[in-house]
Amino acid sequence: MSSRVIRRAALVGVAALTVLTVTSCGDSETEPKAKANVSASPRSDDKADEKKEKEEGAHWGYDGAGGPANWATLAEDFEACEEGKEQSPIDLDDDKAVDAPVNKAVTIDYKPVTAELVNNGHTIQANVSAGSKIVIDGTSYDLKQFHFHLPSEHTEDGEHADMELHFVHADKGGALAVVGVLMDDEDDAKSGGSAFADLFAKLPAEEGATEKITKAFDLTTFLPGDRDQYQYEGSLTTPPCAEGVKWTVLKEEVPVSEGEVAAYKELFPKSNRPTQPVNDREVSVVED
Repeated sequence: MSSRVIRRAALVGVAALTVLTVTSCGDSETEPKAKANVSASPRSDDKADEKKEKEEGAHWGYDGAGGPANWATLAEDFEACEEGKEQSPIDLDDDKAVDAPVNKAVTIDYKPVTAELVNNGHTIQANVSAGSKIVIDGTSYDLKQFHFHLPSEHTEDGEHADMELHFVHADKGGALAVVGVLMDDEDDAKSGGSAFADLFAKLPAEEGATEKITKAFDLTTFLPGDRDQYQYEGSLTTPPCAEGVKWTVLKEEVPVSEGEVAAYKELFPKSNRPTQPVNDREVSVVED
């Protein structure tokens, strides 16, 4: 049984408590875009025109004709969303995960940052100042931005958290690594205990709007104290769904207030891709 399920069971037994993209991992993120193959055949003019029209109309979202089930049909660059074999997010199952040694844990080295919040139409993305990084197997990945999804994209034993925070990093060659943090509405956040209070008070409400945060804030307050983690090879969770992304999802949730979840939901009622098949990938769990 996962730590999350155990925590849920404990909360149920206490009557005084209540349970509480790179593209969005979005279209203005720092990840490299997949490149479309352009045919030079003189007989392919019609197909080229059709392709151009298709790509120019590639307005994706989380429901309707532009939703996840149709992403692969919106542009040639998006084909991995359907054909990829190492797609994200996934369900994280303790019983199927393979134990990994402590020295395989990602090292998180975050410094106080300033940021520009951007409403990119899919999420609120915070482009941060330089200096923060993670280290995976001796390779450093610099933090570029973080953003949110509602509800969580990853599930644990089939269950969603209320939200999920993605920290997006890149190494010197442009390879990506993402740290996911599950966010759950909990009692200690309802009384003002959420680390997200100041940030969520500044969320730009209109698409394309920005908000600068010039006073440095501590990113480590957005992380759980326990750094037990899942690790696996995956993809961006939005088009073009490019693979080769190193994923680390922290097992312990962080609290977010009910009001903060409601405020975010007012801007983005649903912003999560459904879980994808694990296929033959190995999911590791590190008890840090």
